[in-house]
Amino acid sequence: MRIRIPILAALVVAATSTLSLAKPRVQDFIVAGHDGYGTQECLVSQSSCGRIVADAWCEAKGFRSAQAYRVAAADEITGSISDPSRGKAPDAFVITCKE
Repeated sequence: MRIRIPILAALVVAATSTLSLAKPRVQDFIVAGHDGYGTQECLVSQSSCGRIVADAWCEAKGFRSAQAYRVAAADEITGSISDPSRGKAPDAFVITCKE
């Protein structure tokens, strides 16, 4: 019985140290620019309000903050947005969230 406790303790320490070395989870989200929350106005300008909107989006999805945000390229979303290069406001954005 005495041997099992040190082995169990060693396993717990090893598992804890392994978890701390793991890379944080990063995930991309495609966000419609016309969602009614002001994302298009803030994200397209790359202003401080864009960072606030991106961080809020990530926090709502269970992440710590936004790593980056940008206009989505037309080929990233199959058939669901028009080509943003036609002088029209972008229809979608990519927000990269991290833990």
